[in-house]
Amino acid sequence: MRVLAFALVCLFATSAAAQTNAEVERAANALSAIWRPVEGAVTATTINAACVGAVEEIAAIEAALPPVLTPDSLQRVRGLRGMLIVPAGDVAGSLYVFPPSSLGWITSGMGRVTVVSEADGFLALQDGAGQSVSLQLGRAGQWPLMRIRQTEGATLNYVGCAPAG
Repeated sequence: MRVLAFALVCLFATSAAAQTNAEVERAANALSAIWRPVEGAVTATTINAACVGAVEEIAAIEAALPPVLTPDSLQRVRGLRGMLIVPAGDVAGSLYVFPPSSLGWITSGMGRVTVVSEADGFLALQDGAGQSVSLQLGRAGQWPLMRIRQTEGATLNYVGCAPAG
């Protein structure tokens, strides 16, 4: 397991150095959405069920934003069920990340995305605390999917229900 972790660190370092701003911008645009967990097998039924209430959740997160945005104030904002990722402006790859409480190990706030392998959809998302989270983007028919690798190695499936930003 340590060998695998070391190999992934080397892969992230090599890929980050070789990536282009265009790759990072494509990744940031692809992540810009409200992502909701898919319960069970990934089917049209489970995807549609996951997306019920997604647009209202975006509005709830926006309403929870404090009047003054600081790293500390942003860390208190959480999604209800989904993770909202919003582009953060002029710096390539900068994002605001608002995970749900169920992803307590991901910190809300200003984050950043780096591309590990654009062809395979592998990304590294730096959360509001600077911790790296491994992601993989893909598709299930018309729906964008995101796999989040938890710290212990298990993966979670999320569907992009509505664009953000």
